[in-house]
Amino acid sequence: MNIPKNQKKEPTEKVETRVAPNSPIWQNGSMRYILLVLLCFFSLFSTGREKLLDVVAGQWIAEGVYTAAKLDLSGYLLDGSKSVEHLASLTNSDEDNLYRLLRMLASVGIFEEGPPHNFSNTSASALLAAKHPESLRSLVLFYSSEISQCFDKLDKCVRKGKPAFDLTFQKPVFEYFRDHPSSAKLFNVAMTEKSQLVVTSCLESYNFGKYATVYDIGGGGGHFLTGLLQKYPRMRGLLLETPEVIKEAKPKLEEFGQRCGMIAGDFFQTIPPDGKAYLLKSVLHDWDDENALKILRKCHATMRKDADLLIIEPLIAPANHKDYAKCMDVLMMAITGSKERSEADFRYLLRQAGFKIDSITRTETEFVIIQAKKS
Repeated sequence: MNIPKNQKKEPTEKVETRVAPNSPIWQNGSMRYILLVLLCFFSLFSTGREKLLDVVAGQWIAEGVYTAAKLDLSGYLLDGSKSVEHLASLTNSDEDNLYRLLRMLASVGIFEEGPPHNFSNTSASALLAAKHPESLRSLVLFYSSEISQCFDKLDKCVRKGKPAFDLTFQKPVFEYFRDHPSSAKLFNVAMTEKSQLVVTSCLESYNFGKYATVYDIGGGGGHFLTGLLQKYPRMRGLLLETPEVIKEAKPKLEEFGQRCGMIAGDFFQTIPPDGKAYLLKSVLHDWDDENALKILRKCHATMRKDADLLIIEPLIAPANHKDYAKCMDVLMMAITGSKERSEADFRYLLRQAGFKIDSITRTETEFVIIQAKKS
């Protein structure tokens, strides 16, 4: 192109082109598809790494939850949000370190952060408060003590096939509890806390009222039996437990008078006769298959033909499904050398003991109710 001599060429201006989100180019289906493909492509390189790091960081988050429970942060927040400065004063903590702990927990829904450096409870963190009606504080404290220490020897547990608890404390867990009453007491309180919602959901999901008598075998402090007798005024119940546990359960169960009996004993040695239903809640998962089979056979030898066996435990989901029961299974492996079981596992065990499954009732928790009869 010819430019007159008296006309200067204007410098070319470099223009940066930006496309607004509501521009037609973004509304074009092809462009949206290309962006989706690119996002999927980049996610192939980030998902695995991020997922692994998130899982590893889970240990630090759990330790943070343990610390929050020990400091009773949720208890202080039950009446509303508070500043980190106030919480640090209440718990005698370093303000900056406390903020960083709470910031991490708030990032995963445990507490909620608001400006300026104020924190409040979420539905999850509120359960760490001792005064919450569905509190899990004792359960968290239980997991934070000897149980947490055991996982330092999980590698040896896997290699040697022995419970990590035994390797850590040189004795089985229940023997350890007999020698450490304070730990045993925390365990019983923790199991009671964990059972609260489980008991409620089981009572709502299954008709226990068809049984005139229910024998709770290894029923701990009698929490489940208490729920049964409260809901069904005509029912009679019986608790079989160790002498130490019977002593703790007695004040509560004595309120039902002659409707409730208590027997101090060992379910490996004797099972009381003449019950209409025999309840094993969270009992079999404490034992390996050999000992679980002994318990079931002992029940079978005592039960009448028309009596029902009721097993309340989690069921392990199929392979590759995220499942709380699979986590509990590793916990049981590490602590007692026992296991959680799948439906196939229960069917096999019960068949070996002379039972057949009549029904499996699911609840709103991870627990199911397995009803079985003598075959």
